[in-house]
Amino acid sequence: MLNIALFITMVTIFVGYVATIIGLYGILPSISDSYYRLPKKWNFMFTLVLWGFGFPALIIGAPVTWLMFAACAGIIFVGAAAAFQQKMTKTVHIVGAAVGMVLSQIAIATSFGLWPITAVCVPLAGLIFLFRKQINYTHVFWIEIICFTAIGLTYGLYIF
Repeated sequence: MLNIALFITMVTIFVGYVATIIGLYGILPSISDSYYRLPKKWNFMFTLVLWGFGFPALIIGAPVTWLMFAACAGIIFVGAAAAFQQKMTKTVHIVGAAVGMVLSQIAIATSFGLWPITAVCVPLAGLIFLFRKQINYTHVFWIEIICFTAIGLTYGLYIF
């Protein structure tokens, strides 16, 4: 029952935020770019959204595998280091994002046994990267959406 509530919370927060950002600003180069597009007094929302996704996802995934624990910790660190254009937080932000993306896909394929999700997501991300010029260099945004969707889909299948 707790996992269902956590799942609904994390998905609602993430989808609500991304839909709002797209409605306000269109497709940005990355979800993280929304931190700089929001009015300064609302910058904290980016952090809250990543924590609102990352902490519930960590609680759901940690009992299954340390890989998902580490992946979700990476997402949480991205939220903590939201100001990725600043030298002090840039490395933490980028490493957290990479850890979140890579380890989540490994966990989905191995520990959750849902390798078809990873088998679709990884090549799709590769194609998006290859065609980044054609999609106006919004490839990071779309790859992030793929990774978050993969985690959400995996947890949905795991819980229900």
